Amino acid sequence: MLDERKSAILRAIVQEYITTAQPVGSTLIAKAPGVQVSSATVRNEMAVLEQEGYVAQPHTSAGRIPTDKGYRFFVDHVAQPGHLDDASTRRVGEFFDTAHGRIEELLHQTTNLLAQMTSHASVVVGPSAERARVRSIQLVGLSAHHATVVAVMSNGSVDDATFELPPARKAGVVVDSVDALVAKLKNEAKVI
Repeated sequence: MLDERKSAILRAIVQEYITTAQPVGSTLIAKAPGVQVSSATVRNEMAVLEQEGYVAQPHTSAGRIPTDKGYRFFVDHVAQPGHLDDASTRRVGEFFDTAHGRIEELLHQTTNLLAQMTSHASVVVGPSAERARVRSIQLVGLSAHHATVVAVMSNGSVDDATFELPPARKAGVVVDSVDALVAKLKNEAKVI
């Protein structure tokens, strides 16, 4: 855990770097609200922050930039959570009440909503695919020679693959193959 001065310096570095996308120098940080120390003290504290992995120096004469660890500390300990007004809360609720479809589309729409509401670049990350289980698998015939396999995952994602049926295969063989796959997954407790 960082002390109050290091936290203030890290906050100033992150905020300035987000605004300018340029390495941040000690003179600028010394003038930041809440820091109130000399440039030399800021340089010493920045060196400690660098040793601990919160900031990095792209080259010798540059200021510092936040690392992933620095951003994570900023988000978890320094940044103040915002509060939505009633209209924004309603807008988010209405959005998710009507949201449906593939997980990728939902994440894209959620990113757009977040960017519109905050006027900032936004990133939304979906659930980890490794932890999702197969909920169901279905075979959908598209034509005599093409079919699609649709897998519905426990995290709500839907994966599909279209393939060409071999010429000598009958539809029953493909259906039997899908049934065997579903049975195998159930036996291994992968289908819920």
